[in-house]
Amino acid sequence: MMAFDPYRILGISPGAKPEEIKRAFRRKARLLHPDRGGEEKAFRELKRSYEFLKKKHLSPSLEIVKKRPGQGNYVFSFLDVTAKELALGAEVVVAVPGPPVKCEACQGKGKDLSGRKITCEVCKGKGQIFLNDKNIAISCPHCEGKGVKWLDLCPHCRGKGAIAQDMEITLKLPLGARPGDILYLPAEKVEARVDLYFELQVHESCGFYFEGETLVLKVRVPFWEAALKEEISICTLEGPETIKIPENFSQTYCVTLPKRGAYLSDGSRDDLLVKFEVYFPENLPKIVCQKLKEIKEIMKEVKDEPTNS
Repeated sequence: MMAFDPYRILGISPGAKPEEIKRAFRRKARLLHPDRGGEEKAFRELKRSYEFLKKKHLSPSLEIVKKRPGQGNYVFSFLDVTAKELALGAEVVVAVPGPPVKCEACQGKGKDLSGRKITCEVCKGKGQIFLNDKNIAISCPHCEGKGVKWLDLCPHCRGKGAIAQDMEITLKLPLGARPGDILYLPAEKVEARVDLYFELQVHESCGFYFEGETLVLKVRVPFWEAALKEEISICTLEGPETIKIPENFSQTYCVTLPKRGAYLSDGSRDDLLVKFEVYFPENLPKIVCQKLKEIKEIMKEVKDEPTNS
């Protein structure tokens, strides 16, 4: 099965800009649209490729940097992603420090409105002060026209009048990033309060994990399929497919699928290493155990391999 390659389908290079992608899509759409005599399957693949690349370029992309930051106004945290997300340069949702919002509990005043209070000593509780022999009245600036002053700080905002809140944003993992890399996002790209740095923590998912720079797919094979050496189903980055178990299959058998692994920084693909692991279920149905005993007796007669029994 050929790997899904949106750049190849659109006829553009991996470094193509959004405008180039749009032009390539329009040009090919005129040729492949079913209403113009094109094949529907080819047109669907074209649309899929365009939507994939369009979405990729809409989300802010993180940058790979060599080391942790030194001085400056920034937040450093860990970004937990799956091996599959990292391999594909997927979009991830992260929480970042957003702009502060007015504290609703104290209405932005920074005081505990249900706490202790005293009468304003300037306006004597009237909320107004008078100028020019009491002909002109203005709101008392000391109590903001309330006539009272609260003594205790707001417990919600600790007297600041505003509360810092996180905001969720969608970010694009950079192609070519690997476990342990440091990723950087300037504050202005997402209107955050500070620059953002993330250290990648990558965990196994759907059988995918990294060994150094290489993406590995672990495939568990039940012992009966390993013995029969027939086709088995696996799920690569492109989706489900079948693979033939070779005659020289063993517990440590591996196969390399060229250009089917994680994306590299230039948009090309690395190899995918598929490792097979034979497993034996703990609880077998009685009928299966009976059949295995029958097979055992047959194999004694076949004497395919010498045994220690």
